[in-house]
Amino acid sequence: MNTLRVRADRSAVRRAAELLRAGEVVAFPTETVYGLGADATDPRAVAKIFAAKGRPEDNPLIVHIADADSLNEIAEVNPEGVADRLRAAFWPGPLTVVLPARPGLASNALGGLPTVAVRMPSHPVALDLIRALGRPLAAPSANRSGRPSPTDADAVCADLNGRIAMVLDGGPTDIGLESTVVDCTTSPPVILRPGGISRRDILSITGSLGLVVGGDLARSPGTRYRHYAPRAQVVRMGADEAVRVAARPEVPGLPGVEPRRIAIMASEDMLRHLVAWPGPVYSLGDSPSEAGRRFFRGLRALDHPSSDVIAVVWDDDQGVGEALLNRLTKAAGKAADGMLLFVCTGNTCRSAMAEALWNLRYPQLQARSAGVAALSGAPVSAGALRAIQGIQPKAALEHHRARRVDEVLDDPAWVVTMTEDQTEWVKALRPEWSDKVASLSRWATGRPGDLSDPYGSSDAAYEALARKIDELLPRLWQGLTERMSKNT
Repeated sequence: MNTLRVRADRSAVRRAAELLRAGEVVAFPTETVYGLGADATDPRAVAKIFAAKGRPEDNPLIVHIADADSLNEIAEVNPEGVADRLRAAFWPGPLTVVLPARPGLASNALGGLPTVAVRMPSHPVALDLIRALGRPLAAPSANRSGRPSPTDADAVCADLNGRIAMVLDGGPTDIGLESTVVDCTTSPPVILRPGGISRRDILSITGSLGLVVGGDLARSPGTRYRHYAPRAQVVRMGADEAVRVAARPEVPGLPGVEPRRIAIMASEDMLRHLVAWPGPVYSLGDSPSEAGRRFFRGLRALDHPSSDVIAVVWDDDQGVGEALLNRLTKAAGKAADGMLLFVCTGNTCRSAMAEALWNLRYPQLQARSAGVAALSGAPVSAGALRAIQGIQPKAALEHHRARRVDEVLDDPAWVVTMTEDQTEWVKALRPEWSDKVASLSRWATGRPGDLSDPYGSSDAAYEALARKIDELLPRLWQGLTERMSKNT
């Protein structure tokens, strides 16, 4: 097939609509990333999306519409309900809502589910194309499955040239990260994928948000399989770690990889600390919004034969930063390979210290942390920071920010709590993790035990706790590696 690439003027949009009506697929710009569209009512046309992308057919697609009235034609909407309020606040724009589907859409566009993920884009080319077609448009990102999402027509052609009928070239996209997906079939609603609309903005409309459990993610595009990955290995690096790396000849967890073959992607401010880095560098700019626009483009720009590894320096998990961190985790593929999750109550002391100490000792098995009742974005406690600096100055903790257990979108291989009560709380919050959660004491020693919160205690109490955690981690490592060996 010859893929026609054309500037997205009115004539080209009309031609693209004719191709869509004939059952072909067309790539087009949106404000988030480029989409790969087909008539959402034609199962044969939708099947061509899956074939062109190499996408698993149980992965639902987002259905795009051009006006609010169309929502009622394809989905069950409660007037004045939460979905209607979200639509009024954020459409047209980078928000996708999941609702019960009405008859008429192709079942393969829904991934065989009774729900539909639907949004109204704000890009004028996308809106003109949907109006010209006169039908809803099913469209995932216009890339080969698993590759970084495309933010310009060059990236679309690099992945799909010869596999689709047309690419409407509308220039680079404005946001650069996909839409936020909110499941409105539950009460309260649940964010299934962070994106262009922040969690805070969603909360300003909904008032509350529910917990994500594993089965919920099946209703959202972009959450079930490894995504966004270039051919080079992607690793995430914290800001503190990056500063240390600049002064030594290798990256932790990547022994034997020459620094000149490690590409670095970071903010302008961070790159000032890495001016002597021998490998390629790529700037994410000066703000989270600019970083969002540049992230996928950077993954593609740095993915060439001279680089074995792309190290992305990123700590921000607020607003657009949360969406970027989500895509970075997916690109690194860490969750599928076995992430370790430490859990305490507030994620500002015990679990944060455990995460920092573990990643210093065992970077080959990535650790993250969360709290069952954390205040998202809260910094680490001063006592915990002083304790870590006292026993392991190289453990990165300064840039840690708290997050809740329900904000963990990836599926960890192991979950390690600080107390027996927290184990039960995690099981209640995330039942799908019940067979892989236990306290640090149980994982490390086989016996129950609690590591109590030192809040309000002396620096000596914080340091004693940090030393106790540090003593238990080698036994945790031994226990987990024995289990992994048995599993393989």
